[in-house]
Amino acid sequence: MKEFFSVQEIAKLLSLSKSTILYYINDGKLKAVRVGKVYVISRENFGNFLKEQRHKKKEMGENQTHLDF
Repeated sequence: MKEFFSVQEIAKLLSLSKSTILYYINDGKLKAVRVGKVYVISRENFGNFLKEQRHKKKEMGENQTHLDF
């Protein structure tokens, strides 16, 4: 398995745009290292990002109010 991913690879894996991945990096949600002009994301940081997103999604689902009509 790969140890590092590019922004483009992460975008493709998540079906998101490169701009969205760069936003997550610049916002501090996805940890990456800048090498020259490009960012690289470690497998560990990518896994942590996915876990955090899953946790937030689950948390939002629990906090939503269900309305029954």
